[in-house]
Amino acid sequence: MKTRKISFCHWALLVLYSLLWVIALPILLIVRRETPIDSGRLGFGMPRGPFRVWIQAASVGEARLAAALVRELNRKGIRNILVTTNTRQGMDFLDSEIKEDAQKAYFPFDNMCIMAMALCRARPEKLVLLETEIWPSLLNACRRKNVPVVLGNGRLSLKSFCRYYPLRRFLASIGPDRIAAVSERDRERFSSLFPSAQTSVMSNIKFDLLVDKEPMAYVQNPLSSFFKPKHALIALGSVRREEEPQIARVIQKLYSARPKTTIALFPRHMTRIRPWQKILDSEGVPYTLRSSLESGTAPAGVILWDSFGELEAAYAMARSVFVGGSLMPCGGQNFLEALGQGVVPCVGPFWDNFTWVGREIVHAGLLIQVRDKNELSSKLQQPQSMSREQVEKKFKEYLQSRRGGTQELAGIVARHGSL
Repeated sequence: MKTRKISFCHWALLVLYSLLWVIALPILLIVRRETPIDSGRLGFGMPRGPFRVWIQAASVGEARLAAALVRELNRKGIRNILVTTNTRQGMDFLDSEIKEDAQKAYFPFDNMCIMAMALCRARPEKLVLLETEIWPSLLNACRRKNVPVVLGNGRLSLKSFCRYYPLRRFLASIGPDRIAAVSERDRERFSSLFPSAQTSVMSNIKFDLLVDKEPMAYVQNPLSSFFKPKHALIALGSVRREEEPQIARVIQKLYSARPKTTIALFPRHMTRIRPWQKILDSEGVPYTLRSSLESGTAPAGVILWDSFGELEAAYAMARSVFVGGSLMPCGGQNFLEALGQGVVPCVGPFWDNFTWVGREIVHAGLLIQVRDKNELSSKLQQPQSMSREQVEKKFKEYLQSRRGGTQELAGIVARHGSL
């Protein structure tokens, strides 16, 4: 692989970027509880190589992808792997999931000198970055050492793309050699930033990590002592503080239209229980705390859930479901849990955290996206068009058609560069 040269201006940008790290290091030492500090992060404590592959996983989410990739590479006979992460939570996950399959270390600070030292110690045959990992000093060190770089399971939001775009010429001079993005839109964005890189579209590894679970049977449901089969139950799950005024109006409309319906309200954080009590009192909507329920038929009105661990059980009982964090720009919460229980959930327009599932899930009839609180109120009162069994079958087919990303990326890593 021929070494790419960079201009003096781009080299000056790297120096300036590295100086910013020098300024930031004392601050990071102060907040080391959130940012673990050890000799590996300063370069000279990195594990000694050579390693066949170095995989960088920023935090817990990427660490899950890295663990799956390590297992698949091992199956292909590729061992002696180094996995790094930036956070304590990421390291805890790697420690629990990866035993003797790979060495683990904290990711070095992205300063030119630190990264050069780290790369000299690790001596990887190639580097794998996951999702949206663009570290200029690391990329530059790999360029200088002729270490092939693969960016896998790549995704690039519009916000990130707009932030990187003014630096596209600089990034192009140090960028990855191979990019496997999770959608055509992501591939196009990466291609605009790194025109010399070979790009393709792959299945998202996250689909491989989803475990198929059977919907919870009524007799096994811990809430069966409160709700009869086919009870008129609407579940509002993981409601965020930012959308509370809208959800309060939805509850008021639902209660006025169907006063015999039970509404299970799950705030995203337990600290919002008391504020919700005040909201419901002001709206004149009767409510009962989940902790005060006794065996027998659940009351009409709202059940304000002040207990942990029963959201999926409520989804399994509910006729209609809303999954929060989506009426306001909070990124959205996990609507796949509701689908796994055989009910098609409603979400608002803001579910950026789960767009990796694909907008096709709406077209497939497995997700209802509403514009606002008024449309949500209407949709929650409409009966589900498919049976739970039909939803379960269709959801499994949707997931199965999108699996295989781990094998795809492992194949790319195995073929690309020197392996």
